[in-house]
Amino acid sequence: MKRLLISVVFLLCGLTTGTALAAGQNQVDPDITSGKAARKFINARALWQAKHIRNYRMTITASCFCAGPPTAKVTVRNGKPVRVSAKPWYWPRSVTGLFGVVAKAIVDEAASLDVRYSARLGYPKRISIDSIAMAVDDEITYRVTGFKRLGS
Repeated sequence: MKRLLISVVFLLCGLTTGTALAAGQNQVDPDITSGKAARKFINARALWQAKHIRNYRMTITASCFCAGPPTAKVTVRNGKPVRVSAKPWYWPRSVTGLFGVVAKAIVDEAASLDVRYSARLGYPKRISIDSIAMAVDDEITYRVTGFKRLGS
Protein backbone atom coordinates (compact mmCIF):
# COMPACT_ATOMS: atom_id res chain seq x y z
CA MET A 1 0.00 0.00 0.00
CA LYS A 2 2.86 2.35 0.89
CA ARG A 3 4.49 1.73 -2.51
CA LEU A 4 1.22 2.43 -4.28
CA LEU A 5 0.81 5.73 -2.40
CA ILE A 6 4.39 6.78 -3.22
CA SER A 7 3.85 5.87 -6.90
CA VAL A 8 0.66 7.96 -7.04
CA VAL A 9 2.47 10.94 -5.45
CA PHE A 10 5.31 10.72 -7.98
CA LEU A 11 2.83 10.38 -10.83
CA LEU A 12 0.85 13.42 -9.68
CA CYS A 13 4.02 15.47 -9.20
CA GLY A 14 5.14 14.59 -12.70
CA LEU A 15 1.77 15.50 -14.20
CA THR A 16 1.63 18.81 -12.32
CA THR A 17 5.17 19.75 -13.36
CA GLY A 18 4.48 18.84 -16.98
CA THR A 19 1.30 20.93 -16.97
CA ALA A 20 3.14 23.90 -15.49
CA LEU A 21 5.86 23.65 -18.12
CA ALA A 22 3.34 23.40 -20.93
CA ALA A 23 1.44 26.42 -19.58
CA GLY A 24 4.68 28.44 -19.43
CA GLN A 25 5.32 27.78 -23.11
CA ASN A 26 2.23 29.82 -24.01
CA GLN A 27 3.37 32.91 -22.15
CA VAL A 28 3.57 35.94 -24.47
CA ASP A 29 5.22 39.28 -23.75
CA PRO A 30 2.49 41.76 -22.69
CA ASP A 31 3.88 44.41 -25.06
CA ILE A 32 3.28 41.98 -27.93
CA THR A 33 -0.30 41.13 -26.92
CA SER A 34 -1.17 44.80 -26.34
CA GLY A 35 0.29 45.88 -29.69
CA LYS A 36 2.83 48.19 -28.03
CA ALA A 37 5.83 46.28 -29.44
CA ALA A 38 4.37 46.47 -32.97
CA ARG A 39 3.70 50.21 -32.66
CA LYS A 40 7.25 50.88 -31.45
CA PHE A 41 8.59 48.70 -34.27
CA ILE A 42 6.53 50.52 -36.93
CA ASN A 43 7.56 53.96 -35.64
CA ALA A 44 11.25 53.05 -35.42
CA ARG A 45 11.30 51.47 -38.87
CA ALA A 46 9.53 54.51 -40.35
CA LEU A 47 12.16 56.78 -38.77
CA TRP A 48 14.96 54.58 -40.15
CA GLN A 49 13.42 54.58 -43.64
CA ALA A 50 12.88 58.36 -43.56
CA LYS A 51 16.63 58.85 -42.98
CA HIS A 52 17.45 57.10 -46.31
CA ILE A 53 20.64 55.58 -44.89
CA ARG A 54 21.94 53.01 -47.36
CA ASN A 55 25.67 53.08 -46.57
CA TYR A 56 26.85 52.39 -43.04
CA ARG A 57 29.13 50.39 -40.78
CA MET A 58 28.28 48.88 -37.40
CA THR A 59 29.43 46.26 -34.95
CA ILE A 60 26.91 43.56 -34.03
CA THR A 61 27.36 41.40 -30.96
CA ALA A 62 25.20 38.31 -30.43
CA SER A 63 24.96 36.99 -26.88
CA CYS A 64 23.51 33.51 -26.65
CA PHE A 65 24.24 29.88 -25.92
CA CYS A 66 25.19 29.14 -29.52
CA ALA A 67 28.07 28.50 -31.89
CA GLY A 68 29.96 30.95 -34.01
CA PRO A 69 31.83 34.16 -33.31
CA PRO A 70 29.93 36.56 -31.04
CA THR A 71 30.93 39.84 -32.70
CA ALA A 72 31.35 41.14 -36.25
CA LYS A 73 31.90 44.47 -37.95
CA VAL A 74 29.45 44.78 -40.81
CA THR A 75 29.69 47.17 -43.77
CA VAL A 76 26.56 47.87 -45.79
CA ARG A 77 26.55 49.60 -49.20
CA ASN A 78 23.37 50.46 -51.10
CA GLY A 79 21.39 48.62 -48.42
CA LYS A 80 23.26 45.32 -48.89
CA PRO A 81 25.97 43.85 -46.66
CA VAL A 82 29.30 43.87 -48.52
CA ARG A 83 31.69 42.98 -45.70
CA VAL A 84 31.38 40.96 -42.50
CA SER A 85 34.53 40.66 -40.39
CA ALA A 86 33.66 37.33 -38.73
CA LYS A 87 33.38 34.05 -40.57
CA PRO A 88 31.07 32.24 -40.29
CA TRP A 89 28.47 34.83 -39.25
CA TYR A 90 25.00 33.43 -38.54
CA TRP A 91 23.35 36.63 -37.33
CA PRO A 92 21.73 39.63 -39.04
CA ARG A 93 24.01 41.46 -41.48
CA SER A 94 22.12 44.76 -41.78
CA VAL A 95 19.62 47.03 -40.07
CA THR A 96 16.97 45.46 -42.30
CA GLY A 97 18.00 42.06 -40.93
CA LEU A 98 17.75 43.35 -37.35
CA PHE A 99 14.25 44.67 -38.04
CA GLY A 100 13.43 41.22 -39.44
CA VAL A 101 14.51 39.61 -36.15
CA VAL A 102 12.19 41.94 -34.22
CA ALA A 103 9.28 41.35 -36.63
CA LYS A 104 9.69 37.57 -36.33
CA ALA A 105 9.69 37.76 -32.51
CA ILE A 106 6.45 39.77 -32.63
CA VAL A 107 4.76 37.45 -35.15
CA ASP A 108 5.94 34.34 -33.27
CA GLU A 109 4.66 35.87 -29.99
CA ALA A 110 7.89 35.57 -28.03
CA ALA A 111 7.63 35.13 -24.27
CA SER A 112 9.85 38.17 -23.77
CA LEU A 113 10.93 40.89 -26.19
CA ASP A 114 12.91 43.97 -25.22
CA VAL A 115 14.05 46.29 -28.01
CA ARG A 116 15.87 49.59 -27.65
CA TYR A 117 15.81 51.73 -30.77
CA SER A 118 18.07 54.64 -31.67
CA ALA A 119 16.05 57.77 -30.89
CA ARG A 120 17.89 59.68 -33.62
CA LEU A 121 17.99 57.13 -36.46
CA GLY A 122 15.47 54.41 -35.55
CA TYR A 123 17.64 51.31 -35.96
CA PRO A 124 17.49 48.61 -33.25
CA LYS A 125 20.40 49.20 -30.84
CA ARG A 126 19.59 46.25 -28.58
CA ILE A 127 17.25 43.29 -29.09
CA SER A 128 16.66 40.73 -26.33
CA ILE A 129 14.41 37.77 -27.09
CA ASP A 130 13.27 34.83 -25.00
CA SER A 131 11.17 32.74 -27.37
CA ILE A 132 9.81 30.27 -24.80
CA ALA A 133 9.45 31.24 -21.14
CA MET A 134 10.29 27.88 -19.58
CA ALA A 135 12.92 26.76 -22.10
CA VAL A 136 16.60 26.85 -21.27
CA ASP A 137 19.22 28.46 -23.52
CA ASP A 138 16.82 29.83 -26.15
CA GLU A 139 17.47 33.46 -25.22
CA ILE A 140 19.44 35.75 -27.52
CA THR A 141 20.51 39.37 -27.35
CA TYR A 142 21.86 41.47 -30.21
CA ARG A 143 23.73 44.71 -29.54
CA VAL A 144 24.67 47.28 -32.16
CA THR A 145 27.58 49.56 -31.37
CA GLY A 146 29.77 51.89 -33.37
CA PHE A 147 27.08 52.73 -35.92
CA LYS A 148 28.55 55.07 -38.52
CA ARG A 149 26.93 56.47 -41.62
CA LEU A 150 29.24 56.21 -44.64
CA GLY A 151 29.48 58.42 -47.71
CA SER A 152 28.20 57.23 -51.08
